[in-house]
Amino acid sequence: MLEAADDIRRKESTMAASAVLIRRRDVFWRGQAPFVFGTVVLVGFVLIGVPSAIGDAFFLLGLGVTALATASIAIVPWNQLPSNALIAIPLSDIVAVAFLRESLYAALPSTGLLIVFPVMWLSYRFPVSAIPLSAIGALYVTALPILAGRPAPATGRDWASLFLLPALITIVAVTVHAAARLLRATRAEARRVLNEAEQANALALTVANSVDAAIVHFLPDGSVGMRNQATFAQAEIAEYDKASKSALAAYEADRRTPLRREDQPIYRALRGEEFRGLLYWIGRPGNQHAIVANSVGVHTDDGAFLGTVLVGHDVTDLANAISVREEFLVAVSHELRTPLTSIIGYLDILSDAHDLDALGIRREVSTIQRNADQLHAIISDLLTSNASEIRVRPGPVDLAHVVRECAEAVAPRAHVLGIDVEVDAPERFDADADASRIGQVIDNLLSNGLKYTPRGGRVSLSLVPGDTEFSIVVTDTGIGISQSDQRQLFDRFFRAQEVRDQATQGLGLGLSIVRTIVDAHHGRIDVESLPGKGSRFTVTLPLHQRRR
Repeated sequence: MLEAADDIRRKESTMAASAVLIRRRDVFWRGQAPFVFGTVVLVGFVLIGVPSAIGDAFFLLGLGVTALATASIAIVPWNQLPSNALIAIPLSDIVAVAFLRESLYAALPSTGLLIVFPVMWLSYRFPVSAIPLSAIGALYVTALPILAGRPAPATGRDWASLFLLPALITIVAVTVHAAARLLRATRAEARRVLNEAEQANALALTVANSVDAAIVHFLPDGSVGMRNQATFAQAEIAEYDKASKSALAAYEADRRTPLRREDQPIYRALRGEEFRGLLYWIGRPGNQHAIVANSVGVHTDDGAFLGTVLVGHDVTDLANAISVREEFLVAVSHELRTPLTSIIGYLDILSDAHDLDALGIRREVSTIQRNADQLHAIISDLLTSNASEIRVRPGPVDLAHVVRECAEAVAPRAHVLGIDVEVDAPERFDADADASRIGQVIDNLLSNGLKYTPRGGRVSLSLVPGDTEFSIVVTDTGIGISQSDQRQLFDRFFRAQEVRDQATQGLGLGLSIVRTIVDAHHGRIDVESLPGKGSRFTVTLPLHQRRR
């Protein structure tokens, strides 16, 4: 431990020495060096033009003061003195300028311009109180010849020569000091902004690392601006390859089909695409994780593009739970279907083999038959809704005929309920679709319309042809759906609040099945509804289906 402490002290001593060395270098290069270089240039001109001045006492004295002031930078322990003690160096330089100018008064009168260098140092580095010192120093430079025995000013020109340099130097000092204050204020503001940016970045990174989701920010050039720890974990599971910028172990929702590089979230985010709710799996079989990816572009207030943020949520537990639930529902539904099929079969045999009216059990058997059919329909819906993918077999079909058939099928029920059913369809309209599945879509939408429309209402069914796509529109004058419920309307087992309040029977599977069939046809379904104002469902499908 003692050796470790000694090492620490040695390191601190070395760091302190380096700090002193760096400060002395700054003092020389930022303050004294311009004056030294100017003096060297002056000596060169003197050697060429006025060699006789080399032996002048004032010239030698000026060089000596310059050398002494420069040497003091390395000799004097400035770190142990007040910070303003350094003012002695530029003041010494002003004295040196006075001596040099006196020695070259007749030959090189512009020598006095050397005072600009120490004055600028005084004005930039030291407080405003240094400005009068600059003016006094300039006056000393111009007055030294008088102090050395030259004639005092006798004319206006002489007095102007005495005070012109101090006046100009004062202006220079004030200007430099004001610029220095502005520069320091700007630097302080920049430092403050930088500190705030660093704090915001540290906060953002801390927040990002505190969540389980992988978060990565791609800059416009494709490089990574920021990423959290969860990103590394998901990249390792997905076997992300930096060279190709793709995951080697990424699969589609079926967990088996490899996800193409062009379809992978990272690649799409690098292209600047925005998307939400993209489900895919990463990892080899046996260690697979379900990821839901969202990608959103980052823009400034003026619209400048700052890159794309990609977020990957690990929803493996939820996906597995849903899978277990679906498997359970399918298993139970299959187990219920077998005895139910037997019950329905024996009811048919009973109805055919016996005169139920004579036996007096017509009503009872009809009740059993009705409830058995209802239970069979529920089980069929469960099996359909839990299928991982509904297969459609598109082919040429007259959709106008399908629409009219569906309307005719619900006409008896609508008559009993006191609801008018209106149909608007062309005489014939051929399209590429699965007639059975489209009929199932229309049946579900019509059934919902009849179920939630009060007596005296109206349900309308329309087929709207188009050049590249067509629409099936079902409108009712029923109870309507609130905006909040519309967001979950197509979720399995979801039932709107108005429906629950009225205790209307149903499992909440019909619209889920509708959406699944529409998605399988590469179409879309939209809903417009207001509570108490009825609903309008629009199914839009392409005229021709893509073949896989």
